[in-house]
Amino acid sequence: MIDDPLRVYNLVMGLLSIVGLVYLVYAQRFALDYRRFIYFIVSGFLLFSVGGPLADLYLPALAHLVHGLAAVLVIVGLYNLIQDDMHKAEWTELLFRDPGQLRQPDDWMVPMDDEILELFQSSRLVLTPTIVAHNIGRSREEVNRRLTELTEHGLVERPARGKYRITKFGEQYLQGTDPTDVSVTDSRQSNLTMR
Repeated sequence: MIDDPLRVYNLVMGLLSIVGLVYLVYAQRFALDYRRFIYFIVSGFLLFSVGGPLADLYLPALAHLVHGLAAVLVIVGLYNLIQDDMHKAEWTELLFRDPGQLRQPDDWMVPMDDEILELFQSSRLVLTPTIVAHNIGRSREEVNRRLTELTEHGLVERPARGKYRITKFGEQYLQGTDPTDVSVTDSRQSNLTMR
């Protein structure tokens, strides 16, 4: 029974996995607000990782039963965690905390535009294309092209030659407002009056 190298390997890997899980639960025990559910999930993983290979070694007829029971423990833990009414608002807040998940980029936009706009918003400074390129790890030429495009669409403005900053419209976009909600003409006019 124990002479099969694959079974021994599965058992050893299961034991190592469970040591890691137990250590994680122990190390983070003070931060586990949903302890009861986490223990269900960890118990399921424990049963699967160690009980499955042990059953496979010594009682092969019960291996599927052990795996099924482990799956039930994990499912019960996850189900209770998701269905807990007291924490639904917290889960929703976690899901939507990042406005990047709510943004609706227009067809002309590329992923680099978000990087550029986020840099402007976090720094709250007027920046040159060289500084932007350095901070987001892109070439100056790429950044120049995108800044021109962002300026034309009113998300960024040029307060002086070769210097850029985010507009109110750009900040609204970062917060999840659809860039097509405000007309480009209106945003350009507001940029001209701000200069």
